[in-house]
Amino acid sequence: MTKIQNYLVGADPELFICDASKDKIISSIGLIPGVKGKAYRPAELPEGFGLQIDNILAEFNVPPTRDKNDFVNNMEVMKNYIRDYVAAVNPHYTICCKASAMIDDDQLDSPEAKEFGCSPDYNAWTEDVNPKPQGESTNLRTTGCHFHIGYDDHNTETSLEIVKTLDLFLGVPSILIDPDDRRRELYGKAGCFRFTPYGVEYRVMSGFFISSPELVEWCFNQITEAINFINEGKSVTKDFRKIIQAIDENDKKTAKYLIDKYNIKLT
Repeated sequence: MTKIQNYLVGADPELFICDASKDKIISSIGLIPGVKGKAYRPAELPEGFGLQIDNILAEFNVPPTRDKNDFVNNMEVMKNYIRDYVAAVNPHYTICCKASAMIDDDQLDSPEAKEFGCSPDYNAWTEDVNPKPQGESTNLRTTGCHFHIGYDDHNTETSLEIVKTLDLFLGVPSILIDPDDRRRELYGKAGCFRFTPYGVEYRVMSGFFISSPELVEWCFNQITEAINFINEGKSVTKDFRKIIQAIDENDKKTAKYLIDKYNIKLT
């Protein structure tokens, strides 16, 4: 396998908007500007920042970078922008960075709130299309923190290897870090990804991982570790069953085994 060179890391995280006076999550529909395919680009921010709704969530994107400090700072810039934006509408509105929540019926009464999965994603381990979640049957809503890896001469084999390796370095330890145990009823199973025109999008992690700069920094470091692991000619294939089991079954015992075996850092 060719080495991964000149890689850049981007992200399109999602978060909830909540009304702090009522301790209630509210829909971003009609509140947050921008829609899929036509993101809102804040004039006061540099190129590469964007904002839009996805289901009832607020979703944003940050410019791709190779610099960890830039990546962490860009995430904070957009979180602060959204926090200020919604507070200008109602001073009780703020952001909430967690993996999942049960939403009140009155916030799900629009067609957009029942729309899941604008385009299919895939399983890197089986190379099959993942089933589309059925939003009509549940009030559960979940956030993702999807990481985009762009690199020179990107190809299918390397992109699949990136996803599998990120399952070990990000997905497995996330079981012990993220307290949520419901998101994977809908999204975030092992190996979840999409190909992109520049590389690959890793879709396993939740929006909980943007809740602090320290967690964002940890994610960036783990992506770097995963790429170094691949570039050293190593592979996670021999432990694929345990990796899938740990993530899909929220199996903390198996996650701890893998973390110890591969000396993976926890924050």
